[in-house]
Amino acid sequence: MSTYFKQIPEVPETINSTNCIARVIDGIGFRYYWATENLTEKEFLFSPGNGSMNMNELNLHIYDLAFITHKTLGLTAHYQKESFYNFITARKEILSLYEACSKHLKSVNNDDLLNDYIVNPKSLKGIFPFWYLLNGHIADCLTHIGQITSWRRIAGNPQPKINVFLGK
Repeated sequence: MSTYFKQIPEVPETINSTNCIARVIDGIGFRYYWATENLTEKEFLFSPGNGSMNMNELNLHIYDLAFITHKTLGLTAHYQKESFYNFITARKEILSLYEACSKHLKSVNNDDLLNDYIVNPKSLKGIFPFWYLLNGHIADCLTHIGQITSWRRIAGNPQPKINVFLGK
């Protein structure tokens, strides 16, 4: 399994739109890596209460968000959710999708974000500019990573100690 997000990659040399968005993706990858590191099968099925997804369902939702982000950026991957036989397989693919997104964004021209990327969610009619990916799929992913972090603590297996500010 890739360890790309075991710590956040070095800071970019320049501040621009694509590097800033890539850094947010790096933060997602880092937080997700550690939120899901060393979870056990017992935690995969844990849910804090009736009406809440269990961690495996939440993980599959995070996969959907990663896949849509990846696809919106024009990258190619085959939708695999139905073939995941366990949490770890989905985790590996999620990390791979976000790694590809981060690397791609670091190589993209800033102007391309406005012109080349659109979001076309199944649940809504129409297409939307790239900005909706930020407040939609990317922000939503951070919410769900926070849920996994909280739920694993409730389940008795807290996240390993990391420093989210330094990314280590």
